[in-house]
Amino acid sequence: MKEITQDQSDRPGLAQSRGIYREQASSGALAGDVKCFWTHRLHEPARVAVVPDGCVDIIWIYGGLAVVGPDKVAAFPELVAGETVVGARFRMGSAVSWLHTPLDAITGKTVPLDAFWGRAARALEAQIAEATDAAARIAVLRAALQGRLPMVKPQSAEIAACVALLENDRLSSVEPIRVLVQETGTSERTLRRRCREHFGYGAKTLDRILRLQRFLVACRTSPQSTLATLALEAGYADQAHLSREAKVLTSLSPGDIQRQLAYMMQGSRNFRQPTNPER
Repeated sequence: MKEITQDQSDRPGLAQSRGIYREQASSGALAGDVKCFWTHRLHEPARVAVVPDGCVDIIWIYGGLAVVGPDKVAAFPELVAGETVVGARFRMGSAVSWLHTPLDAITGKTVPLDAFWGRAARALEAQIAEATDAAARIAVLRAALQGRLPMVKPQSAEIAACVALLENDRLSSVEPIRVLVQETGTSERTLRRRCREHFGYGAKTLDRILRLQRFLVACRTSPQSTLATLALEAGYADQAHLSREAKVLTSLSPGDIQRQLAYMMQGSRNFRQPTNPER
């Protein structure tokens, strides 16, 4: 589990660097489809940027359950200070089997969960509303997902292969779809359709989003590196390429992102430092 705190500012900030964000990896039977469970609480109003990551979330917010579809660019939700948002994040390509809806129908959208699960979603909302705190709400959400697991079809072989190739950065072409066609043995037309259904957009867009995510990881693991080095490590042609992509996908410059993540990591380390116990 990780916990992050940061002071607020007037400029847009990465969502996970604002307020208190806690994330816990999924486990057991759900781990194959659910990446993590998380909570996010803002103590004061702040402009936040939720950076695209190729995933879909079920969230509890404003007293209701909703599905947050995959984003092509950063979203800027209005979060109420003092409210704790609770969520479950699906792994790439997994959500379509849980929602029984092509993800390109909800790209960039937030849709009430009952649009997908009907009465079951409304019953789950009532259960979560009765929970006493965020931990209890996550427990209710986890149990509900476990209960629905037998109804979920496993990911198709070609989509699983696409996810593996994209996540492992094994695409060297400017047209990722052609590499995926060769690797999966699926026709280009079929694969393009399946990518839209399972990811919400095409393989090229997802490749751009995952390259950005690799940059975020590189910022965390190598906070002292130059932006030019981080750009090459993430798979960009050069720093200028990184700058263009970061601005389009997040509205932030690479320098802003690097500084915010450095602050976030420093705050996390400080939080974990033990105080001197009284003897």
